[in-house]
Amino acid sequence: MENIKQLEACASELATAAETLARHYRHSAIVGDSDSSPPLPTPGEALRARRSIKANITKLQGLINEPEDFLQQLAAQNQLLACLEWLGGFQVLACIPLTGSVPIKDMADIAGVPEAQLRRVVQTTATAGFLRQPQPGHVAHTTLSALFVTNPSLLDAGMFLSETAAPAALQMAAASRRFDHSQRSNESAYNIAFNTPCTFNSACNQSPRLQRKWQAYLNHGIGGVEANAKGVLMHLDWASLGHVTVVDVSARSTMLATALADCYPCLRFIVQMSRPKPGIQQAQPSASGSPTTNWSAGALLRTSDFRQPLTSRISVQHRNPGAPQPVHNAAVYILRAPPTSLELPSRAVLAQISSELKAHVAVLRANSSATLVLTAHLLPEFGAVDPDVEAGARLRDLSLAQLANDREIEVFEVMETISGVRDDKGHLVLVNKLCFHNTATIAFEIQYQEDTKRHSITPSKHSESLLL
Repeated sequence: MENIKQLEACASELATAAETLARHYRHSAIVGDSDSSPPLPTPGEALRARRSIKANITKLQGLINEPEDFLQQLAAQNQLLACLEWLGGFQVLACIPLTGSVPIKDMADIAGVPEAQLRRVVQTTATAGFLRQPQPGHVAHTTLSALFVTNPSLLDAGMFLSETAAPAALQMAAASRRFDHSQRSNESAYNIAFNTPCTFNSACNQSPRLQRKWQAYLNHGIGGVEANAKGVLMHLDWASLGHVTVVDVSARSTMLATALADCYPCLRFIVQMSRPKPGIQQAQPSASGSPTTNWSAGALLRTSDFRQPLTSRISVQHRNPGAPQPVHNAAVYILRAPPTSLELPSRAVLAQISSELKAHVAVLRANSSATLVLTAHLLPEFGAVDPDVEAGARLRDLSLAQLANDREIEVFEVMETISGVRDDKGHLVLVNKLCFHNTATIAFEIQYQEDTKRHSITPSKHSESLLL
């Protein structure tokens, strides 16, 4: 009975989302349809509808699949990957015109492959909407396959999956038997698959081609994480803060500050970067006694990009990671932890988080109302996010394990790191934990608590407001 209810709920949500997305596509095809009723979906609503469709299809498959269905889907994905590698290896996709069709025999002659084999590959990928046969003996691109020509990074990601990620993944059991609990980066499934003592990171450094494909796989194959922190932070309740200063700690760019400043005219921002950027003027003392640089139109942005009053509310300051925080009068300090990567393994990320938290103990102790908001892309707790988000996070986690013997950081590890930061008078406490169903990035609100205060605030696991 419970399965029937879930099946009906998924089907209903799927139908609603499909109708929303269909209306968006219809409007995109017919520009100027301003009299549509009901109101047209916004791009954000269309994106949410697309995510809902994917999530509900995954749920439905889990509800109705038999064991044979599961195995057949694995077999199909395996053969599709083999076909993509074959097409990429012989440069077939680039030979097919982006518009119109061409005889398969001609394509076989150009690529230097057997016609019969090319026909089998095309007919197999066509079952997944990748290439098509508009008429017997001819091949043409679909919208999907054409993108692998116009955006070569997509093909790079597919080739990395077939050439590197898949062979390493299939040696995961062998690596567990041979290396047991080893955490050395040269004792991974990758090392067994390619019979090499070199780490995967070293191989990337020695081969620009491999590095390019790895980056493409990160971006397209298992989902990029750079924009997730910005999306989470943009959803917090900044309007409730009033006229305050916000510090973006160890920022890589000024994008977040510009987006927030554009939406919230009461906020002032100090963007702290670890190294000077071209065109930024030498820092000058600010009213708070810390060196800042006005974010002038000639330095970091074009005057045509934003309203002029916006630039007067954003300053840039140079600060090395882990250095004591020089800004003492801010209401909020934003700290975005970098994602785990080949260059920055999980243990180094946790050490960096701990170092930055310790650097902010003094300012948080001096201002009991100040809050540090830490964002981090983490391995989500099971079932805490949408199925496609969790799948992407776990794909990334396993990829790091198989290629570099590393992993994604888990939520409890960050919470333990926060609670472990203290001085002789008190310690940092987690005030709130903000999770969103559509991302694996979590925001932690942190304040300083003196040891004499025995009360604590229980984290709210799914609040979407900034409690300051």
